Amino acid sequence: MAKSEVIKPGYFVAVSLIPGTAPECCYIGLVQVLDEYGVRITQVEWDDQLDGVKQYSEDIFVPWVNVNSMLVCTEQEPTRRFLRDKAPEWKKKTEALYRRAKSGK
Repeated sequence: MAKSEVIKPGYFVAVSLIPGTAPECCYIGLVQVLDEYGVRITQVEWDDQLDGVKQYSEDIFVPWVNVNSMLVCTEQEPTRRFLRDKAPEWKKKTEALYRRAKSGK
């Protein structure tokens, strides 16, 4: 289980999952709730036209047992840079790792 000092509601995260546990291998979102079972995030992306965060209407619950790794943005870090640059890059690299593992290379 994640310690509350590491991840809290209001933090942005890029959650990389264990292969085969969800349709995508990585989700970017805003932490809503976390407990001993997992974390619920609202999926988000950076909207350059609005120069702000675009939230989706869907939340996703990720059980801790399905989490491979997480990139975390706290309230002390720049949200714009995380959502526009860091998290999408993390997602691309995660997808590349899964494709490589799937192809056996």
